[in-house]
Amino acid sequence: MADRNLNDKVYQQIKQMMFSYELVPGQRLTFVDLADKCGVSRTPVNNALSILAREGFLDFEPNRGYTVHQITRKEADALYELREIVELGAIEKAIANATPQKLRLLRRKETLFNRAIAANGRRSRFLLDEDFHACIAGFSGNAYLTEYFREIYERIFLRHRISPLRKDRAVQVPVEHHELVQAIEKRDVGRARDAIRNHLKNGKAYVYSFIFD
Repeated sequence: MADRNLNDKVYQQIKQMMFSYELVPGQRLTFVDLADKCGVSRTPVNNALSILAREGFLDFEPNRGYTVHQITRKEADALYELREIVELGAIEKAIANATPQKLRLLRRKETLFNRAIAANGRRSRFLLDEDFHACIAGFSGNAYLTEYFREIYERIFLRHRISPLRKDRAVQVPVEHHELVQAIEKRDVGRARDAIRNHLKNGKAYVYSFIFD
């Protein structure tokens, strides 16, 4: 049990390094460096890296070791398709369950994201964007759906290098978020679905413009 807990702790530490971009897509990993950073021996590091590789966050080559995975266009297409299916599938029930208390929470998530955009928080904007959309998915009451959304989001987020948000997109994203919030508040399922489709289409085009073009 102790070994299992240690493996999980190291797994979470390494994944957090990916979130904070201490480890970036394409970077080759070394056991010694990671063991030093995590304050453990090489064994739990190896176990954690093996799990991350099985999950698709790392690539492994015999005699060369582990590298942080870089997303391909085929993977990105599949992940964005799944994300749209999940968000569109959740929105009707999410709106039906949207109490005033939940709507206040969503407004707070929207405000926090907008502040990160204004402060040009490169990493925090992605985490807060995830929280904003996961909050909506969570309104559905289906914990598995919300967890699956987060997994899809992180598979996109952790597999490409983050660039500063261009000014045009920094203006567009809050507007798109607000359109979705208003649709939910008005309990307009059709408008909410249109807002989701528009947001994902624009976001996908933007991300592709700097990782594939």
